[in-house]
Amino acid sequence: MSTPNREKITDLTKLIKGGDKLPAWLVLWAEKKLGLHALNVAHNKVEDDWDNGSTDNFFKLACKHLNLNYELSGLENIPKEGPCVIVSNHPHGMSDGLMFGDIAMKVRSDIRIVVNEFLQCVRGMVPYEIMVDVYGGEAAKRANMAGMREILRWLKAGHCILVFPSGSAATYSHKDRRVIDDPWQANIASLIRKTGATVVPMHISGRTGIFFQLISIINKGIRSNFLAREILRDGRMQHIIRLGKAITPATIAMTENDQNLSDFLRLSSMLQRYPQTASAPATTTRLMLDVEPSVPTDELLAEIEALPADCLYAETTSGLKVYAVEAPQIPKLLREIGIQREHTFRAVGEGTGNSIDLDAYDNTYTHLVMWDSKANRLAGAYRMGRTDKLLQSEGAKGIYNSLFFQFSNKILQLLTHGLEMGRAFICKEYQRHPASLDTLWMGIGHYLARHPEYRYLYGTVSISNEYTPASRALMLTYLQTLCMHEELKEETTALNPPTNIGLLSEDARLVPTALTELRLLSGLVSDLEPDGKSIPVLLRQYLRLGGRMLSFGIDDDFGSTLDCLVLVDMAKAPQRILDRYCGKDYVRPEHV
Repeated sequence: MSTPNREKITDLTKLIKGGDKLPAWLVLWAEKKLGLHALNVAHNKVEDDWDNGSTDNFFKLACKHLNLNYELSGLENIPKEGPCVIVSNHPHGMSDGLMFGDIAMKVRSDIRIVVNEFLQCVRGMVPYEIMVDVYGGEAAKRANMAGMREILRWLKAGHCILVFPSGSAATYSHKDRRVIDDPWQANIASLIRKTGATVVPMHISGRTGIFFQLISIINKGIRSNFLAREILRDGRMQHIIRLGKAITPATIAMTENDQNLSDFLRLSSMLQRYPQTASAPATTTRLMLDVEPSVPTDELLAEIEALPADCLYAETTSGLKVYAVEAPQIPKLLREIGIQREHTFRAVGEGTGNSIDLDAYDNTYTHLVMWDSKANRLAGAYRMGRTDKLLQSEGAKGIYNSLFFQFSNKILQLLTHGLEMGRAFICKEYQRHPASLDTLWMGIGHYLARHPEYRYLYGTVSISNEYTPASRALMLTYLQTLCMHEELKEETTALNPPTNIGLLSEDARLVPTALTELRLLSGLVSDLEPDGKSIPVLLRQYLRLGGRMLSFGIDDDFGSTLDCLVLVDMAKAPQRILDRYCGKDYVRPEHV
C-alpha cells in the first residue's frame, strides 16, 4: 500500500525563492514538465516496495519504476572480487547512474558510485554514494579531498567503484558535429594506478534530447535543472550497454602517466559502441572452387635437392630451411606454393576463390621458400620483387601493387633500391611455432646482406574482414595517426581507398595519447576480438622494423581485405633486429 505523505526527493517549492507561496496546481504542473514529479512518484514506489517486504536493491527497483530498459552484454567481464573500477561514458543523466548501479549489483554488492550534487537528494542512493566533483581543478581537489580519500580506502579494501570520469552528461560538440562526452579527468586514473585496481570499460548508447542540448549551448551552468526531464525520455527507449574486457594492472602499468591512462580508458569505453561482430567474408558470397590436391612429396623433394647450394639463405636446428629461388627452378614447388597460399588465405576469410593462388607475377618474382627438411614438406613462403629489375623490364606495371596503388615517379625512383614483399603465408601446421616467421625473416635478412643494393622493403599487410569493425577501425586510425611516412604519403594513391572504416573524430583524437605503445594497441585489439587474436603478425613485424605507412586500400577480390602499404628503410631499422636477421656483420645500406 502506498504511503501518501512521504517527503518528496525533489520539491520545487524548496528549490526556488518564494516557492512555498505558489499555488499547488502550478507547482505540480511545473514539476511534471521538469520531470521532478515522475522522480518523486518512482521513488515513492521504491520505498513502498521495501515497506511491503521487497529485498530488491534500490537500482533495480528504480529502473523498474522509471521504465529504464537496456540490452546488456559483457556482464561476465566484471570481476566478482578484488579492487575494481568500472568506467563509463555519460550520455544521459541520472538514468545512466541508475542503470550503472543495476548492472554492477548483478555481480557484486560492494559498490560505490561516484556522483555529483544533483543526485545527493535521492534517498535510496545515499548508501551507495561517494560525492566527488570529477571535473578537477585546484579548488575542486581541495573541496573533494574527503571523497577522494574514501574512494582510495574503498578500493584498497578490495571493493568496487563506479564512475563517470566526464562528470556530467554529454553535450554537443561543434568540432565533431555530434554529442560527445566532456573531457575525462585524470584524478580517477591516479587512484586506479595507486590501488592496482582492475578496470572494466563500459559504454551506454544514446544521448540527451535536442531541448537539453540547446540549453547546454545557451547556458551550460543551468542545464542540471533539466536533467530530470530527460529521464522521461530515457524511459521510452531501449539502451544498448556493453562491458568490455577487464583491463589488468599490468596493462595499466604500460601507460606513461595518468592522462595517458585516462585517455586509454576512455578509448576502451568508446570502442564498445562499434560493431563487435566481424563482417561476413566476401568469399562466402561467391563461387569457391575446390583447392587442388598437394603435389606429391617426392616431386617437391627432388626440386629442393636439385637447388644449388647458394640458394640456401637460412636454416635452423629444428630442420627449417629457407631458400631464395626463381620460378623456373621450382615448377612443381611453385604449384604447391599456390595451393598452400589458397588454403591459408581462405582460412582467414580471404583467398582468390580459385583452385590455386598463382598469378603472372609469380613468374617474375623471387620466391623465399621455407622447407621443413625433417617432414619433407613446404612450411611457408614469401614473394620478393626486385624492383629495379621489374621496372627495367616492364615498367611500373611490373610491380604487383601497381594493381592497387598509383605510384609517383619520385617514389618509383626510390623503390628501385627496394624489394617488394608480399603473398606471405605460413602453413597451418607451422603457424603456432614461433620460430616459423622468425626463420622466414632470417632468410629475408640474409638475402639483404648478400644484396646490399637493396635498402628498402615495401608491400602490403592485409587486415582481413575476420576482424571486427571495431578492431579494423582502431588499427586503421592508429596507422593513419601514428605510423604514416610524412615525406612520402602523398606519393602513393590507392585506387580503391577505404571508406567508413576509421574511428569517429572524438575517438581518433585519443589514439596518440592513449596508445603510446604498440603493446597497448595489440591488447585492445585482442580484447575486441571474440577469439582473442591480436594485430596481424606481419604488421607487428614491419612496425618493429620501423615501417611507415604509404597508403591504404580495399581489395574487393580478396575478401575485402584492408591493405596497408608499408615501407621499411633498413638504414633506419633498430640495430638489435638487424643483428638478429641480417647478422652482426651487416652494413646498413646508407650509401644507396
